[in-house]
Amino acid sequence: MIYELKPKDYVKMKPLLKGLPKNPVINGVIDRNNLGRIFVDHKYSPTTALIWAKMEIFNLIGDSENPIFNSQIEDFMIHSIKPEALAIGDDCLNLELYPFQTWNTNLKNIFKNQLMKGERVPFKFEKNRFSSMDVKAIPDGYRIFKIDPSVINLDKENVILNEIKKFWESIDTFYNTGFGYCVLKEDEVIGTCISAFVSNNEYEIGINTYKPEHRGKGLATAMASLFIEECLNKGGIPHWTTEHFRIDSIAIANKLGFKQLPNYPMYFLPFKDLV
Repeated sequence: MIYELKPKDYVKMKPLLKGLPKNPVINGVIDRNNLGRIFVDHKYSPTTALIWAKMEIFNLIGDSENPIFNSQIEDFMIHSIKPEALAIGDDCLNLELYPFQTWNTNLKNIFKNQLMKGERVPFKFEKNRFSSMDVKAIPDGYRIFKIDPSVINLDKENVILNEIKKFWESIDTFYNTGFGYCVLKEDEVIGTCISAFVSNNEYEIGINTYKPEHRGKGLATAMASLFIEECLNKGGIPHWTTEHFRIDSIAIANKLGFKQLPNYPMYFLPFKDLV
């Protein structure tokens, strides 16, 4: 059977994470900071889990040799998760496997649909590299603000609020646990850089410059630089992960003192094709 854990029971997932690298996306959900749902094989002592970090990623973790749970995953995805995901704009099943090798061996028996294979690019922050970097001034006409109620009130299109609510239950929760910066041109929100997921002192960066005509001007680098400075002042560790085809994101991370680590595999399929 597949059971959904109640948020108060998310802590039961911690044993399944032993030996895995720190992951603020998974832990942000488990810590109940960020939006997500957790499904397990046993309510009281789970050995296998599907974690949905909303608007970001799905993770299969734990014991991959779990025939009853595995046999129900695809049907559960189609009938229970797909409708909600599409309703909130989470239109693609992006799936990571922990541990990869054992889950990968079993994946063809779990999904009748043919998932496509992709790659994600992880980074490790190196403070010394960041400290020595020189961020260029942004062009005239653009202004960077820390996200606070006064900036939210300037945003008549609710771009910032909508970005935050992809990952956070409320704006108050975001203010209490996360933070971020934005770029405005007059009263238009051009870009945002927020803590998309947070666990303890680990901050996963989510960054966007929304329109192509504003890209390539150093705006994302400037926002992220301010974000990282504040993160370090809080005693935090910034995290950056992206897809292998996001060339601009990879370049910005390298500029900002992140060391690029080897790519790792993942799977994906648009929900519309999951039938």
